[in-house]
Amino acid sequence: MILILVFTLFLNACNTEQKVSDPDFTRSIEHNEPAVTLGEISSLQSKVLNKTIPLAIHLPANYDSSNKTYPVLYMLGSDYRARFAMLASTLDYMGEGQIPEMILIGIDFPEGNSILLPTRKNKDTTIPDNYISFFETELMPHVDNTYRTAPFNVLYGGSNSGFFTVYTLLNKPLLFNSYFASSPSIMHIPTVLQQKIKSGPLKTLTENRSLHIIYSDDEDLTEIVSEFSRVVKEHKPESFTYKTDELVNQGHVPAMDFTQFLLALYPDFNPYENLDSLDKMTQHFDMLSKRYGYKILPPIWVIFHLGFTNIMSKNLIIAEEIFQYSIEVYPEGKESYLGMGILRRAQGQLESARVMIEKALTIDPEFSLAKRWLQRLEN
Repeated sequence: MILILVFTLFLNACNTEQKVSDPDFTRSIEHNEPAVTLGEISSLQSKVLNKTIPLAIHLPANYDSSNKTYPVLYMLGSDYRARFAMLASTLDYMGEGQIPEMILIGIDFPEGNSILLPTRKNKDTTIPDNYISFFETELMPHVDNTYRTAPFNVLYGGSNSGFFTVYTLLNKPLLFNSYFASSPSIMHIPTVLQQKIKSGPLKTLTENRSLHIIYSDDEDLTEIVSEFSRVVKEHKPESFTYKTDELVNQGHVPAMDFTQFLLALYPDFNPYENLDSLDKMTQHFDMLSKRYGYKILPPIWVIFHLGFTNIMSKNLIIAEEIFQYSIEVYPEGKESYLGMGILRRAQGQLESARVMIEKALTIDPEFSLAKRWLQRLEN
């Protein structure tokens, strides 16, 4: 079972100059409040598998204060706690402007990830087939009914669960929108996999789907992936995007795989140099929404950056339009009100500036950037 993944960073480790007598410092020690929460545990009773499946859930930071829907990334083998923690923190970091914010669902396998492989003796695929059915009929409907999900799902697996990622694609290509396989164990039943590529459901695929494989040159996968790729490229439909990356000396299931997967999936999510007006920004994200099949809003920090740039350039009328838009699409976004407060200060409307910045602090009392701007206002 996966434990609750919480990193607690005490203030005395971050700021040695702060005195223990400081009430905020004392309070954080007494209540042992976490600075970063990377996930919580859950479970789902599966009739298909006839057992309870442990889950690890990570939601975007602003999930509770927004009404947005989010794409879902399913991670196979979340019992690898460090890997789950890395994926969760990477999604949070990149979700500030490089990719859309995403929900992360980790699926634990108490028997180990080898449960997802065909049986060793007779290469029977009953168990991995049952896990595909579990995803399709139980887990994904459960997640969709529990959380605000967008109709865009990604499957991620490494090693043995990387095999399952590829196997799922070849059997149910429409189940997920994109498939990430890190160092996949596709040396298992290679003939079966090749036959599925040549004549299986992937062959007649008409909707956009993608598979991205990443591995390292020091794990004896080069020839295996090369042969698999040859067959894919000969038989893949036009709507299917296939990509492989061989890294150098990165070992099995390379640590940097996830960032590369995400950047390849969203290659032009936020080209800062081109989004220099509100019209260009909204048109760009409307284009992405059409491409990915669900509404993608500009990240709030991208809007803030554009508005603040216009304040610094004295384009206050344009900045007004930008921050009005920010409040409209992110009515509970602290950055929306901070930006409007900074604008009001630049316009000389000091009382209105105070109201806006205090509104940001009402949403997040620990919003340090708003605290600093409020202090500037008071001075």
